[in-house]
Order: sequence, then C-alpha cells, then structure tokens
Amino acid sequence: MKALKAQTLRTRNDARAVFDDMYSRGFTDGLPVLPPTQSAVWEMIDHVGLPPDDTVATLMPNDEPVTVEQVAINAVMAGCLPEYLPVVIAAVKAVSNPDFNLLGIQTTTNPVSPVLLVNGPIRGEIDINCGRNCLGPGWRANATIGRALRLILLNCAGGSPGDVDKATHGMPGKFTCCFGELQEQSPWDPYHVEHGFSADQSAVTAFGGQGTTNVIAIYQKPETIVHVVAESMRCAGYNAYRNAWGSPLLLLTPGHAKIFSEHGWDKSRVKQELFERCKIPRSRMPEERLLVGAIYDNYAPDEMCLVCRKAEDIAIVVAGGPEAYHITYIPSFGHTDPVTVGIDLPARSIE
Repeated sequence: MKALKAQTLRTRNDARAVFDDMYSRGFTDGLPVLPPTQSAVWEMIDHVGLPPDDTVATLMPNDEPVTVEQVAINAVMAGCLPEYLPVVIAAVKAVSNPDFNLLGIQTTTNPVSPVLLVNGPIRGEIDINCGRNCLGPGWRANATIGRALRLILLNCAGGSPGDVDKATHGMPGKFTCCFGELQEQSPWDPYHVEHGFSADQSAVTAFGGQGTTNVIAIYQKPETIVHVVAESMRCAGYNAYRNAWGSPLLLLTPGHAKIFSEHGWDKSRVKQELFERCKIPRSRMPEERLLVGAIYDNYAPDEMCLVCRKAEDIAIVVAGGPEAYHITYIPSFGHTDPVTVGIDLPARSIE
C-alpha cells in the first residue's frame, strides 16, 4: 500500500483516545470521528479511481487546493461509505464555485450553512433519504455526506468556529444538512432537470441556507397554501431582503405538490405567486437604517423590497412525508446563488 501524503498521527487503539486526540488538534466538529487509517482512506480513493493528489477544488478562505486524498480523509472521519465519495467530491466542487460565495458563508456572523440537495439515480443507489424526516436523523448517507463537507470546510478550507467562522449563534445545520428530492412522487421536473441536467444524471446542488422554518399548511386550495407560505417567507429580519438576492428554498410534500398540480398550477405559477406575495413596501420596513446598509435604504415608501431578484430564483423541491400538512422553508443567506454539479460515478457500477 502506497503511503499517503498526509501526516501520520499515532495514538492508542481506543475509540475514546482517537476522538480525544483529534478533538485536541481541532480536527473535529465536536462529535466523535472515525480514525482515517491508511486502509480506510485508500478504500475511499480506490472506489473513485482518481489519483490521490488530484485537485478537487480550491476552497475559501484558505484559498488553497483540496485534493482527493484530503476529501477522502474527511469523508472517512465523517463516517461515509466509499460509495458516498463521488457525492462529497461534487459537493466540494459546488461550494467552490464563485457564485456560491463560500468566503462569505465561511466568515459571516449569519448562521448560514451549505444545504445539499441530491438528485438522480444515485439517491437510491446509496440510500439517501428523500422522504419522511429527510432533514432529520436516521440515514447514514444524509448525515455523513453533509458532515464530510463540514469537516472539509473546517480542516481544509480553514473555517474554524470562533476564529474564522463568526456565526453569532450558528445553527444545527452547520453540522450537516443533506437530503434528496423525492422526484418520483413529483408532478413536475426535478430541480436538476430544471437547471439543464438530464433525468438520468445524478447531481448535487449547494444552497446557502440560514435555518429551517416549518409552515403548517393543511389546506386544499392552492391560493390558501401560497398565502400561508408567503406569510412565513415575508419577514423584514431575513438577510435576503437586505440585498434582494439569493434563492429561497421550499420543500413541498408530495401531497402539497399534488394539490397544486391537480388545480393546474405548475412550479412557475407557484413561484410567481410567492414572489408577488413576498414583496414588502419600504414603508413597512424600519425607518432606522441597518448599520451595514440595505438595498432599499433610499426606496420611496411605496417601492417594494424583494425576497430575491426574480420569481425564478425561488427553488421548489418535492421531499418529505406524503401528507399535505407541513412545508419547510429555508431562507437564503442573501449573498449567494445555488450551484448544481453533476456527480461523476466510477466506471464500474455501484454494487
């Protein structure tokens, strides 16, 4: 077995000792990690068939290249299976895109975190949860893919909490946030197809999300549903209104998507209705100006403050349990655009 370039660390062969050692070095997110032994890391690398010293991306704020080996090490630590590594690699590429503004996300006082959406056949192949509790615990793929990205942002990109990551309070999604779209139960095209990918292509999208808001929407009329959702989205305190920028993310259940579809509403209409209902007159914003400034500072009283630049920027994804009960809203950071990257799978099929 060839030696890896990473420094070899030695500690007692004991799970507690490994965790204590890694924690003391600042290599963890505060939760226990698996030891990235040479054999475990090589198993990851061999699965994707890439040279370990290949550069995956350059990540901010360190602005240094991150290699396949480094991604594999952190994926092992997070608890990933080798089959997950192509998704982690694609996620790293997505957040490195300048449109994602990783430097801002890594250093802001806002509680923003990458929110990963997985589309395509790989969801079933590696058992990514797209249905009930898709944002919650219980699925190894969801939990460890998102966590692997967080460890990479910490250990390779330099986003250490307190020193670089200045989040005032943070949020649980900064540990991990990854889920899949339940596209088989959607009446509409899945998210990645909307953005130019074929249905049989697997892809991962990175959003900059600042937490989740639950909207109880147990109604049968589309007009009522968009009304209550817009009431939850229309909030002067959300970062997005400061810049009229970003991609607000809505997770509709299959039940809600069915109601819209049966009434003849496509995604475009839902987005347009929400966009219009989320406008806030300048007169309803605080008179006192934000100390950091806002795009609407010099608006006339009747000018509208926007949650994003245009209706198409609102992202709608079908996921979660089947009931038309709850909708999840993930507000945008307001300084970022989502980035979708195709997942390159090994030439051999996943067993």
